[in-house]
Amino acid sequence: MSAAAGITIRRASAGDIPALARVWHESWLESHGALSFGVHPDVADFERRTAKLLPGCLIAEKATGACGFTAWEGGELYLLFVLPVAYGTGLGEELLARAEVEMAAGGPNEIFLLCRAGNDRARRFYEKHGWR
Repeated sequence: MSAAAGITIRRASAGDIPALARVWHESWLESHGALSFGVHPDVADFERRTAKLLPGCLIAEKATGACGFTAWEGGELYLLFVLPVAYGTGLGEELLARAEVEMAAGGPNEIFLLCRAGNDRARRFYEKHGWR
């Protein structure tokens, strides 16, 4: 059980792809929509991209379904998204902490992420947690 009440975080599997894509799509529209130059992929686009994220992917779930996820490859934290209704609940912090542990266990000498220019909310979140 995670620090966010009533939420379980586990490794994602192929059966989770539709739920991961839905979370990614909804969260992406909220966080990146204004930065996308009018290009708004649909859920099917995210499903195709999500399949490539496994096995370095954790999904956060509550009784009503998926509410967040994080994905990495090697030393790169590739994605971290939570549904907008979960902003400020601690879920993002829990996913980040779990991803950091998983990535370090994988052996890279350095872990990193890229944050899109203009995504100030994400930049502040990562900086708050020691990322530069």
